[in-house]
Amino acid sequence: MDRRTMLILAAGMTAEAAASIADPWERLTRALSGPQALDEDTVERLEARTIGFHRLEYTLPARSIYQGLTSHINELSNLLQNSPPDRFRRRLAATAGEAATLASWLAWDLKQPAQSASFDRVSALAAKESGHPVIQACTYAYKSYAVEGNAALQLVRQAQQFIPAQGDDATRAWLLSREAEELAALGDRHAVQLLHQAEETYSGARPHRERAWTRFLDPGRMAAFQLSTYVRLGDERRVIDAGQTALSSIAQDAHPKRAVVIYTDVAQAQFQLGDITEGLTYARRALESAQRSESTWALQHLAAIEKTLAAQKDQAARELLGDLTSTRRTLGSSPA
Repeated sequence: MDRRTMLILAAGMTAEAAASIADPWERLTRALSGPQALDEDTVERLEARTIGFHRLEYTLPARSIYQGLTSHINELSNLLQNSPPDRFRRRLAATAGEAATLASWLAWDLKQPAQSASFDRVSALAAKESGHPVIQACTYAYKSYAVEGNAALQLVRQAQQFIPAQGDDATRAWLLSREAEELAALGDRHAVQLLHQAEETYSGARPHRERAWTRFLDPGRMAAFQLSTYVRLGDERRVIDAGQTALSSIAQDAHPKRAVVIYTDVAQAQFQLGDITEGLTYARRALESAQRSESTWALQHLAAIEKTLAAQKDQAARELLGDLTSTRRTLGSSPA
């Protein structure tokens, strides 16, 4: 999709619908006619718009969609303040919570911690009001990416407490994969068992029909979780197979944030195998993808590469390390 098509998607409209209100006098006529009665079509449009923003998150930089997302949340807030019928109120609250979790993540990425915390409180309230506590699972899962080690693991496990006993299998598979990653980083081989559980759960999931945030979880992303886990465990045999599968998933991928994850892990795998040339090739691709994504999280993912490069004497490695340092200085590396 080109940028215009993706932005139309974020607005929850088809191209034809967008064109129909392109004339300023038509927009003004609608505004002057007063508030419209809330109906099924309006609620569905707002739900679709929230899904659209979640889809855009892994395609566009945070700065490109943050303002539009906050305007969307304001619209949901206004509708909720007008005491909608009960049959719509819970749905509006749920989609507001799904939007607020994303807004919190984007605010963190844009180094606005106070706004991020405010949206966390909104998502918690919306989860309670809507009767969908699983919204909190998404909130804590996002927060786990902002830290490392035991802190990340504890956030993932806290997120799992909000998953219902039945259903939401895509979110469950995501969190099992995240737990596997973090355990692997701590050297715990129980990560392999969790990864198998995640794959089994994913086989019965419907990520494109469950939650706004689960649209990203496709076979390519699951392959990336496998690669990340095996790289962290130093399992060279499995790294090779997982790396090939993960790389094939981004051959035609337009998702720079996913590319950062996969290229970084493949680079680390090549360094572990002693192939410095290939490692540098994929590390360079990871950096280029991070620059396109303008993502704080993507830069954090490259930290392991920086540590590896710092120990290399090769001139190409030193040049790449300099470029990484320069990019981090330009884009920033912390939400503080």
